[in-house]
Formats: sequence, structure tokens, C-alpha cells
Amino acid sequence: MVTSAFAYHAPTSVAEAARLLAEHGDEAKLLAGGHSLIPLMKLRLSEPSVLIDLGKVEGMAYIREADGGGLAIGSMTTYAALQSSDLVQSGAPVLANAAGQVADQQVRNMGTIGGSLAHADPAGDLPAVAVALNAELVTSSAGGHRT
Repeated sequence: MVTSAFAYHAPTSVAEAARLLAEHGDEAKLLAGGHSLIPLMKLRLSEPSVLIDLGKVEGMAYIREADGGGLAIGSMTTYAALQSSDLVQSGAPVLANAAGQVADQQVRNMGTIGGSLAHADPAGDLPAVAVALNAELVTSSAGGHRT
């Protein structure tokens, strides 16, 4: 199946992505790994007129110790990175385990934690894990950041 036509943007910064999202509003969708959005677009269950690809935005894929304890995980961090991270395995083993159970290896190599949390796919496991771990999410928009 083929998607509907859409304008494609590949910003290189969070600020540029936020500006594009503010400019295009509900007509735009953010593309992270694409394992949920692309199939919906091919089935024409989602028909954004604008696609904002976050793949070229630097600094959004990371796993590190957070100030004050816990982990900080960037939204473009893949399931595979979560599964194999020593920090995640020791600090949040349920997250590493859940990430390793998602779909197949190809999806784990492309799918991202940000896409899973933002997409609201009812089949997604990571939102439930985030709630169970009492995770704190930080979002960005053209107006700034919010927790």
C-alpha cells in the first residue's frame, strides 16, 4: 500500500522540530523509528499532510545517569539500546526486559522509546512500564520545556 502525499521535513535541532510542529499543528506527525506510524500511514488510518522526521536531530538518543539518581533516556533511544544498556539493566531491569520483548529484532533496532510513549499505541508495553517505574517525562515545544 502507498501512503497519501505529504510534505517531508528533516530538522537538525530540537528547536527547529518544535518550530515546524508549531507551524503545522495537527496536520503534522513526528517520525521517530516509524514502526507504528508508517504502517498506519500505509493503511491510510493516519494521513498527515506534514511529516517531521526526528532522525537527524542530534543528541536525542542517549542513556545516562540522571542528576539526583535514576536514569535519563533520550526519546530517540531504540528498544535495542534499552535492552543492551548496562545502566538500564542495573537501574531499571524491567525496562530492559520489556524492551527486549518488543516485536522482532528489526523493530527493536528502529523503534524508539519516544515514539512508543508519544504514539499512544494500545499494544505498546513501554508506556505501562514508564508508569510502573514512576517515570518523569520532559517534553519540548516552541514555547519551551515542560515536565
